[in-house]
Amino acid sequence: MGWPWPRRDSKLEDELMRRFRVIVPGLMLLVAAGSTAADAAGDALARGLAAIHSMTGCYLVDYNYVEVESLKTGYARDPRVYDVNRDKSAKEWITADVVSPRRVRLQRVLFLTELAGAVRAGSAIRHQTEDWEYDAPFLYELVAPRVWQVRDLKPTPGLWTRRVTNLDDGPRYQCAARWTEDTAYPEWSCSSYAPVPGRETRDMKRSDYDTLQRSTRIIAYGQSFLERQDNVKTVHRDGVRSPLAREVGKNWSVRLPDSECESARTFAGPHQAFWKLSREVWDDVLNGASPFVEKAPAGQPPRFVKMYEVEEDYIGRDLSDPALRQAVRDRILKVIETYREPSAAGAR
Repeated sequence: MGWPWPRRDSKLEDELMRRFRVIVPGLMLLVAAGSTAADAAGDALARGLAAIHSMTGCYLVDYNYVEVESLKTGYARDPRVYDVNRDKSAKEWITADVVSPRRVRLQRVLFLTELAGAVRAGSAIRHQTEDWEYDAPFLYELVAPRVWQVRDLKPTPGLWTRRVTNLDDGPRYQCAARWTEDTAYPEWSCSSYAPVPGRETRDMKRSDYDTLQRSTRIIAYGQSFLERQDNVKTVHRDGVRSPLAREVGKNWSVRLPDSECESARTFAGPHQAFWKLSREVWDDVLNGASPFVEKAPAGQPPRFVKMYEVEEDYIGRDLSDPALRQAVRDRILKVIETYREPSAAGAR
């Protein structure tokens, strides 16, 4: 007597095979789609990192801006050209601080040389920081003068967020976009609302507008990189944005031998520990939990001046000591809170 195998049900087998043939291709498509998405994300991350790191080094920098169109009846276009290299040369030493596999900070140190090449004594300053983050969960966008709101970026993956800071690491402008994959050189283009640039208030002595709609396009060539801007100067009153004038300009950085930025490298060395700690404190403040509203206390200098006074006390100090580190953090935070509206601070 043979083993009592179950009787074969051909109809059931046929139905199972039919379903299998339908399900398996679908599963394969899902797996392939997931793999393709992962590959695309990896490519976007690698492409952005390569472009960002290519912008480190020593550069001759050309900052050049001019108004090209009046956008308000009765306003006469300002014919002056902002040219940083009119009677000197501006150079920058740019270094990268890898915060995480998806986040890189570019620190710029700017200094001046005479047209004949000699470094101007005492001209080195810490210039802007560019904080680049892939798939950042949020950014702070300016919605009115001194008022920064949190914008959630999680619904839009694949973006590189660029956070440009002031001399004291406070927010200057932030924007999120993709690095291109279909252009001869990597490009990143984005538009954002921003405060008036320092070059306008400091050098051009402008006080007739208070915000700027920035349209930025960065092209990383390798031996140079170009930041083109097409901006609208805006008067912001009672919640209404009124365009005043359109300006175009460029920041063009052309690579030089690193040896030409030795003075900037020497300047930056003893300041690095404080700069890094300052950025950490700002990260804690701008944590995406609440808006950030700035203020200008009566009788006080600009915030960056007060922050510079704190920095002067710790140049070259070893800030790894826990007690000293906490004391410095507290002083940095005190400056930030002094120039911040209390309601925004309490909402954190």
